[in-house]
Amino acid sequence: MSLYENYNEIGKSNINCSSDQFIQNITKEGLDELVINVLTGGNVRDVTEFFVRNRLTLSNMALLSLFIESDYLNNNNFDSVIDFIVKDFSNASNQTQRTLYLWLLGLTAKGYVNIVRGTDQSMKNYVENFKNSILSSIDILKDEFGEINGSITLNNKTININWEFLSIFLSAIGSQTLTLRGSAKSMNGKLFEKLVLGSLLSILDFRFCDNQPSYIDKSKKLFWLSNMDENERETDATIVYNGKAISIDIGFIGKGNPEITLDKVSRFGAYKRIGNIKHDMSTIIIVDTIPENTDLLNKASKVNGFVFQMIDKDWVLKFANKVCDLLNFEHPIQSIPLNKIDLYLKSRLDEISLYDFI
Repeated sequence: MSLYENYNEIGKSNINCSSDQFIQNITKEGLDELVINVLTGGNVRDVTEFFVRNRLTLSNMALLSLFIESDYLNNNNFDSVIDFIVKDFSNASNQTQRTLYLWLLGLTAKGYVNIVRGTDQSMKNYVENFKNSILSSIDILKDEFGEINGSITLNNKTININWEFLSIFLSAIGSQTLTLRGSAKSMNGKLFEKLVLGSLLSILDFRFCDNQPSYIDKSKKLFWLSNMDENERETDATIVYNGKAISIDIGFIGKGNPEITLDKVSRFGAYKRIGNIKHDMSTIIIVDTIPENTDLLNKASKVNGFVFQMIDKDWVLKFANKVCDLLNFEHPIQSIPLNKIDLYLKSRLDEISLYDFI
């Protein structure tokens, strides 16, 4: 049997991250609460971080179980262990299986593309360098920390451990962590961008369209998500009303990513033809936190853009007031005091199906 066939089902299910998996774990009620939390200044990572940690814990133990249960991974012959992993990798039938073997070789899928570049000869070179790297590191470990010995027992099976075993195992753990955190960051970002924008714009009584309409009725308040315009500039949401439109970009971007935030302000023009009608355009950018000592606000103002921080408890009220001002209409949310905004949002969210935006 291959290593993948021996891999625990919990481990297999955690290789790939999906929004369906996340929603199933958090439930509909939990999803509503998380959206409300973001709309009132909370941090989406308050929940998503621990979901990722749970996946990592389960995946870590699945890997440990694989190392203990598989005689090919704990036979104390370093070269034969690596050779068997490489053989299994060459016989893998899909990307999910390959991902496991890449972890065992200290790689991620992205690392395989960037470092190995996908060729057989490059893979052979990488494997040889991987072996040499581990062996040279072990020499340093022995000099610094001495010999290591002991045993691990799991499900009534006991194996001895040594530096070679630990080095391969911990290397796999590191690659797995990079993969799971990277995929979760991408999935959570795309998922909650849609959920937050979809729910917020619906609360403001804009009607959701699956795609950009080919015809626009100026009297209708409409919005759609994730649109690519004729200049191949993606916007997370577009809202239209009264012959005016707002392009909205949202990102759960904090102070650690100022260059990403600054890039957003230069994406949109002052006019755009939508549904055969020329619309006056404005830009709204929503980020988690505006970095200190940034020129973001000045750059935004030059392109008729406005920036809001989700860390502010009243950011939804500020956003609503700006949308109403730009598109020339009034909305009941404008009269809601801050200390009652969460109750108002909850009552309105009960009328909205978040699944429509996923």
